[in-house]
Amino acid sequence: MPVDNIIEELEKGGAKKPKKAKEKKIADKPVVQKKESKREDNQLFNLVIAVVVILGIIGIVFGYTKDKISEIRKGGTDVTKGLEQQVLVLKDDINALKEKASSLEKDTISNKDVVIDLFEKTRKIPTKVDASNWNVLGDEKLSFSVSFPNTWEKVQSIVDPTSEQSETASEVVYLQPIGQPDFLNSVTIKSDYADFAELSLKEKMEIFQDLDLLDSSKFVNGQMLYFINLDKDNNEVPTIIILTDDNIYRATFNISNKKLSGYFGFRKDFESIAATFALVPKVIETE
Repeated sequence: MPVDNIIEELEKGGAKKPKKAKEKKIADKPVVQKKESKREDNQLFNLVIAVVVILGIIGIVFGYTKDKISEIRKGGTDVTKGLEQQVLVLKDDINALKEKASSLEKDTISNKDVVIDLFEKTRKIPTKVDASNWNVLGDEKLSFSVSFPNTWEKVQSIVDPTSEQSETASEVVYLQPIGQPDFLNSVTIKSDYADFAELSLKEKMEIFQDLDLLDSSKFVNGQMLYFINLDKDNNEVPTIIILTDDNIYRATFNISNKKLSGYFGFRKDFESIAATFALVPKVIETE
């Protein structure tokens, strides 16, 4: 065989071998693709099952809810109807309680008015006051002194803070319970009726004889007259006029709202404070 043919045959034989190897590689690829395809099919199947289960649960819940809504619209089940009946009974009970509370409130207001009226009619100027632990209001500028509880204090006027100085000639004092914003300046004691100061005690008594008195009380320096006065706004003002030989004083309880908490107690304090009123002996200056 010619050399050229041998070389040609060898070249042909060498060309065939790579073809076989290539065929093996091509033959191996379909196996891998089948495994991957099978795994994807399993995942898809599982996903389909999960979706079906979820849709089934949603359908059951929706159906149950729809049935309940339908029952409620039609009047509900026996249990629902029973609950509705209980709610109606409770509403009736609540309305009844409201009416009763309103009635009790009216009765309470009425009873309180009766109590206030009885309290007012029984007011007296105390003849004896235990003021041993009280503060004593003593001032060289004043012609009188009074005692007041430790729960009270001397203050300036809230209307005009300078009034105490401007009214020195008329001698004015303001007292109030400590820490009670509803009872500011609740008690005022001052000299008053200057035009009648020089009259005799008997003449002064005649001036006030027509008063509708709650009480009248004698003390060492004169006479006390307890009555209800009316201010410019027509408010009732408990007032004690103190008549002496040389002067006339007036003590007032300036709180008009009798329904305030603590009113009765502070009103009694006012009466007791007024009962401690005493004249300060005049100091005779010697050259």
